[in-house]
Amino acid sequence: MTTSTSPSKANADDFLNWLEQDPSLAKLRAMAAGVVCEYKPGEASAEARIRCNPPKELEADKKGPLRWIWNTVWVPGRNMRGVAYGTPELDKSLNSVAKLMCISTLWDFVCTIPLFQFSLAPLAAGALPGATLLSFVLLLASNVAGETATDRRPSHAARASWSLAAFVLLCTAKTLFSGVGVDLMIGSQAVASNYAATLSKEKLAKDKAELKRLEGGDAVFQQTKRECADLQNEMKGLDRNANEKQYISLFVRAYGSNAVTAADRGLSNAQMLERYGSVGKIPGVCRQEKVLQELNAEKAKPLTSAIEQKSQAIASLPPLAYLEQKEPALYAEHFRKASGGKLEWVNGTEAVAEATDQFYSNLLSGRLSPIGFSLFMLSISVILTGAASVMIYLVGRNPEVQASFTGELERFRDQCLDQYQRLLGKEG
Repeated sequence: MTTSTSPSKANADDFLNWLEQDPSLAKLRAMAAGVVCEYKPGEASAEARIRCNPPKELEADKKGPLRWIWNTVWVPGRNMRGVAYGTPELDKSLNSVAKLMCISTLWDFVCTIPLFQFSLAPLAAGALPGATLLSFVLLLASNVAGETATDRRPSHAARASWSLAAFVLLCTAKTLFSGVGVDLMIGSQAVASNYAATLSKEKLAKDKAELKRLEGGDAVFQQTKRECADLQNEMKGLDRNANEKQYISLFVRAYGSNAVTAADRGLSNAQMLERYGSVGKIPGVCRQEKVLQELNAEKAKPLTSAIEQKSQAIASLPPLAYLEQKEPALYAEHFRKASGGKLEWVNGTEAVAEATDQFYSNLLSGRLSPIGFSLFMLSISVILTGAASVMIYLVGRNPEVQASFTGELERFRDQCLDQYQRLLGKEG
């Protein structure tokens, strides 16, 4: 027996010592100790003399739907590095980054569900499951992009950059709507009330515009008004003493003769129309204008009264109650009562659009009180997205992570393992 040890023998001993003593391999050693082996002393080779039956499968390699879902939602740190290199310290660091990434995407997952739920409202009972599925797909895409972004081998550098960009863009899009989603989740009634107030004011403004149009009259009234004004201006510009006949002619065209005026004195507009047959046949353009103006005011009188009543009701009733009582057609166009009296939007997409508009209108105008909680949730999403993006980028630049994806190192490791296996076989 020799007193020196060959380099190959020393390497094999070091490998065995590592397998027997490394704390991270304790689970592997326990599984190996539990394997049932069959021993056949008459066989020539070590492989034939000792057979493990049946072979054990490492738990880490087991896969199933639940395991896949869990690893998708809560990504293991191992998924953010390659297989060529790894240490417990590196995996611990990667686990921290993976947890931060998953917390960020889970936060956005919860905040975006209401957006999809309202948009899928026509599916009724299927709205929430459908919204959860769509939000989960976005979570999956974000986590996959985050995992892929750490592999910065020269052949994968472009893909890693695009993956990081995809992660940032996906998370940013979800972040921008996270506050809106929270508003819809906890305050859709408030969003609906604000929208009802806007609809009420818009309808009142349309009514006032219609009133102004009625009071202003149609084209016939406007033409008559212009002709009357022209005649009055001509009369003012004349010297009556020098142009008495011309003045009287203009006066008759504007107001009719004194005899006609005297005969019509005291008649109502209806009686005037009955006498002359139509407004255009009444003597005197300015008298025609006066009758037309009064007729327009009579037409507008019901609308004037309605506008006054609506203005008072808007000031005294809650917006939704006002809309339901005073503008039932407009209320039915946008809202409805579900079973139990719960308010529902007729169009879920409209709810999302209005919630978005209200949230960012308040934010940009500095009215933060109505959106305090939603803004807090959005701020947390911004912080998580920013931190996760930076950490994923730094992981990709980590030399140890880059080494874990190195093909040469992986081949060297496999060659060493083959050599150890041959050495152990010879010793056996």
